[in-house]
Amino acid sequence: MKHYWKPILMTCMLLSVLTACSDNGEEVVNMLPELRPITLTAEQQQMRDNNNEFACRLFRTINEQKNGDSSIIVSPISVTYLLGMLNTGADGQTRQQIADVLGLGSSVMEINEYCKKMIDEAPRVDPSVTVQIANCIDVNSALGITLVPQFKTDMQNYYNAQIEALDFTKSSSLDKINNWCKKNTDGMIPSILDRLSPAAAMYLLNAIYFKATWTEKFDPKDTRDMDFTMPDGSTSQHKMMHRKALAAYDKNDLCEMLYLPYGSNGYGMYVLLPVEGKTVDDVIQGLSAEGVQEQLFEMGPHEVDILMPRFTTSNETMLNEVLSAMGMPRAFNPQYAEFPNMAQGKNLFVSMMKQKAKIEVNEEGTKASTVTIAEMGFTAAPPAPQYQQVDFHATRPFVYYIVETSTRSIFFMGCYCGE
Repeated sequence: MKHYWKPILMTCMLLSVLTACSDNGEEVVNMLPELRPITLTAEQQQMRDNNNEFACRLFRTINEQKNGDSSIIVSPISVTYLLGMLNTGADGQTRQQIADVLGLGSSVMEINEYCKKMIDEAPRVDPSVTVQIANCIDVNSALGITLVPQFKTDMQNYYNAQIEALDFTKSSSLDKINNWCKKNTDGMIPSILDRLSPAAAMYLLNAIYFKATWTEKFDPKDTRDMDFTMPDGSTSQHKMMHRKALAAYDKNDLCEMLYLPYGSNGYGMYVLLPVEGKTVDDVIQGLSAEGVQEQLFEMGPHEVDILMPRFTTSNETMLNEVLSAMGMPRAFNPQYAEFPNMAQGKNLFVSMMKQKAKIEVNEEGTKASTVTIAEMGFTAAPPAPQYQQVDFHATRPFVYYIVETSTRSIFFMGCYCGE
């Protein structure tokens, strides 16, 4: 597990070297905010590894089902939180399938405790990085839906969920749900639904807002218009950010890898640029939690000439078929779904589940937001060393992911294809 810390420790060591003294030899006081790493038990570390494997599988499955060579952005951990909430209300084979897909074990309490730890502590890891996590459950008062008391208690205790009753026949209820999304994503996701289903029992929502500046920002004066090679081989003009930096880098037969830290290095972005002859699909197919760990272990300090596009990606992903294909079809089947622990006297299934996500990357840093929603319907019934100089020119499609560095939990994953 210390393998993941190699680029992080290297960056911290470089920062200490670079800030130890000023040009005139005076001591420089370190006023950087102190990181608060998340401490996981041995069991939770295994859950983290398994959940990162879920993240890779989710990203891979969504990529396989997308139309054409388009950019995508997804937040696996947002799906994890929502599935954790659903799992609490499930039972039987439905619960087992959800737990198996998540890879977090079969104990409802252990899954909830893991989610609570991440929800409570991820926003406090790095004071220079903004991470906001919110959960909400809106029940249909027009149908007299009442939550099972234990489910309501668990949602509040483990997920800090806001719970309220809304009349789904009123337009004001739709406005309230969409305004919740807008508020908890700082306006990046202004709405999640176009309409409410009057027949829905409830909506469960998770929202995440992430904002971080690069540890070393790109200078806007160095941004220039350059050709970016699209998946079909054509080129288009893109704003390309540029800088030279001492950074963690490696290259293998599949891709080049670059680590870009945020803030005080509590979070960071890994950029995976396919080598000539490989595609983002090849890189995504090769993603696995174990593989990511092995790749990161090989990263070492290089003097890197960096070119990165300034880009924005947003998309909406329907998750019913994606998660069914990954191994939990019962939750979406009105005949077989088992959610007896959610609403009193009601048999429910997940009639719709989707995620909206957006990321903005520029010279200052990164903003990313996501909202994941599930609609519940009724069942039918020393001296500075010399470093190798390399170029990392992301002038063609690439893959990236954003992690919380102390647990290595993957918050966002995406690929940029130039559109």
